[in-house]
Amino acid sequence: MSSSGPKVSVIVPFRNRRDLLRGLLDALDAQTLDDFEVVAIDDNSTDGAAEEARDRVVGGRPVRLVAGDGRGAVAARHLGVAAASGSVLAFTDSDCEPQPKWLEAGMAAIDAGADVVNGRTRPARPVGPLERSVWSGEEGLYPTCNMFYRRVVFDRLGGFDVAAAARLGFLMEPRARGLGFGEDTLLAWRAHRSGSRVEYVPDAFVSHYVFPAAIVDSISRAWQMSAFPPLVKEVPELRATLVHHQVMFGPRNRLPMYAAAAALASRRWALVAGAVGWWLGVRLRDLRRQPASWEQRLAAVPQELLLDVVAGAGLCAGSVRSRTLLL
Repeated sequence: MSSSGPKVSVIVPFRNRRDLLRGLLDALDAQTLDDFEVVAIDDNSTDGAAEEARDRVVGGRPVRLVAGDGRGAVAARHLGVAAASGSVLAFTDSDCEPQPKWLEAGMAAIDAGADVVNGRTRPARPVGPLERSVWSGEEGLYPTCNMFYRRVVFDRLGGFDVAAAARLGFLMEPRARGLGFGEDTLLAWRAHRSGSRVEYVPDAFVSHYVFPAAIVDSISRAWQMSAFPPLVKEVPELRATLVHHQVMFGPRNRLPMYAAAAALASRRWALVAGAVGWWLGVRLRDLRRQPASWEQRLAAVPQELLLDVVAGAGLCAGSVRSRTLLL
C-alpha cells in the first residue's frame, strides 16, 4: 500500500440500502488491487447504512464517510470528489458488486494512458418480468456505476453537470427528484470531444443488483423516458448504438403500440384489433425469454402494456419538447 496516500478513490453515494451497501463494501474489500480508499457519501440514510459504512475497513483503510445533504446522488458524488485524495476517481453505486479484478483492470488501462475508462456492467442474475437492473458496455451512456476518471481530467471538464437532469426534463415527476439523469453521459462525451482518451475495458466488471417488480416505480421510470430525446439531441452519437431505424429508441419494440394508437385515432376498429394482437404477440415473445413460469409471464402482460403506453407518451412528449424525433 502506498505510504503517500491512495492512488484511487472509489466514490460511492448511498441512501439507505444497508444490506446492499454491505455487499458492495465486501466486494471492494476483495479487490486484487489494494492502493485505494473508499469515500462513501451518506445522503440522509435512515436504516443504519451510515453506521455500516462508518465501522468498516476496506482494502486496509477505514471507509471515509462523508455526510450528504439529501440533494440526491449527483450532489453526493460531488461531495465525495471534494473529499477524495486519489489521483484517479472510480465511481460505483451501492446496488453494485465489482468483481475482484475491477480496480486492477480499470487502473491497468489508466496506467497505459487512458484518461477515462468505462467497464462492463451486467445484472447479477437473470432478470424476470417487470424486474429492473442495469446493462452497460459500449452503448455510450457511461453510467456512474462503473467509471474511472483521472482526477485532472474530471476537474478540467468541470465534473458532473448538476443542471443536466432539469435541462433534459428528468424532474417532471416527483419520485425521480434527486436521481440525476444524463450528467454521467454528458461528462464522458465532453471527455471524448476534448481529446481525452476514453476506453472500454470489459474486464472491469460490475454486477448490478436486480430489483424486484414494483409497478409504481416502474411507471415513474417509464415516464422518465421523456428525457432521452433531449439527451440524444445533445449527444447525437447515441443514435448509432441506441436508436434503430433512426427513430426507434432502445431494444423494446413499441411500433405495435403506436400502430394501435393511430388506428384508434382514426376509428378503424379492424386495424385496432390487429395492432393490439400484434402488440400482445410481441410482448409475449419478449416474456418467453425471461426466467418465469407462464402464469407469471401472463400476469405481467397488462403491466407491460401499461408501461409501453407511459414510456411511449414520455418519448413523444420529450420529442416535442426537444424537437428531435425518438419513439
